[in-house]
Amino acid sequence: MDNTNKNTLNITSGAMILAIFALLLIVNRQTGSFFEEFFVYLLPIPMVIYAARFNWKNGLMVFAGMVLFSFIFGTPITIFYASTAALLGLIFGTFIYQKRDMTRTLFVVMGLSAVFNTVSTVALASVFGYNITDELTMMKETLAKTLEGTGSEAILEFYTMDFLFQIFIISMVIMGLIQGFIIFKLSVLILKRLRIPVRDATPIAEYYPPLWISGIAFIGYFYGTFTLGRNFSSELIKNIVQSIWVCSFIYLVAFGVIALSLVLKKYVTRNKLVVFLLCGLAYMMFSQFLAMLGVVYIFTSFHDRLLEPREQGR
Repeated sequence: MDNTNKNTLNITSGAMILAIFALLLIVNRQTGSFFEEFFVYLLPIPMVIYAARFNWKNGLMVFAGMVLFSFIFGTPITIFYASTAALLGLIFGTFIYQKRDMTRTLFVVMGLSAVFNTVSTVALASVFGYNITDELTMMKETLAKTLEGTGSEAILEFYTMDFLFQIFIISMVIMGLIQGFIIFKLSVLILKRLRIPVRDATPIAEYYPPLWISGIAFIGYFYGTFTLGRNFSSELIKNIVQSIWVCSFIYLVAFGVIALSLVLKKYVTRNKLVVFLLCGLAYMMFSQFLAMLGVVYIFTSFHDRLLEPREQGR
């Protein structure tokens, strides 16, 4: 294909992708954002398709057009959701174009989705007119009314505002991870239907996480642990620190669970159901231990030793 035809294909494909993106925004606005939670899963996909075919350099102009359309056809909340969805699609599609490992790509997509979901809910809550403190206070009052007269009122002492806030952030992170996973699966399915080449994923046991991301998670987790309960100069800084702590904690625990599952498969049982149940039980009872195990798994040779064949007689 000569340069003229290639440029024409780039432009026409970009225009079509922008039209699909704009149509989703218009439908969302005309329905009073009724389908917004559903469109969150669809908005990144047009950008994924374009970047997977033409790389990020051509995708930047389309991304700029998507951000512009989000200002024209969206509300303040939709602008953020649409812009981050387009950015997520650009990064995801670029990874596909560059034939990056799909397991790493999945983690990147899920991680970015969790960050965007947490930022939109926590850091930008005041911009969107959402008061987290009032919501948590109402939640605590509802819990108190539910437990009133049951003899279990003492449990309310454990439900401090900081504890409820951490639970709130954890729920936002988990929702973001699930959202990223669904976006990944939908995008890969559509890309294969369009006959765009997609690499096979590396088995999770053979995946080595980037050390720089792991280092940030390590620092964020321990800094957040040592500053829990301290007073900060502003509520926003406190929310950001706690959000980073929760995200780092979940990151380390995830690799702790992978390490534990490999240990169980190597030395205890290969029954997937038993391994799943034991890992779930460990998460509920020893989550801090799993975070430490995740640190060992990432930063030492423990990972390599778990992948070695088990010697006979052991």
